[in-house]
Amino acid sequence: MTTARPDRAPAVVTASGEIDQVTSEHLQAAFDQAVEPSPPSLLIDLRRVVFCDSTGLSTLIGLRGRAITLGLQLQIVPSSTLLRLAERTGLSTFLPFTDS
Repeated sequence: MTTARPDRAPAVVTASGEIDQVTSEHLQAAFDQAVEPSPPSLLIDLRRVVFCDSTGLSTLIGLRGRAITLGLQLQIVPSSTLLRLAERTGLSTFLPFTDS
């Protein structure tokens, strides 16, 4: 996980590999780091994620809720694997996915 916070620009969290029971806490920590102090928006780049389990999906749902609570515009760039999973579970219309 990496976090970038350019001045007055959207914060960016980039993840690669797997989002599962073991690694979900790292994604949450990167989110927490990216939103202190509050940027206008946050982009979570998951293009290099090759696996996501139910814990990972739950984490993404939770991050969406936290972003709403913080008044933060959230966008998620999914990998093709994550997008297929979200489409199969119906989350592709719930999560704020974007192409770039």
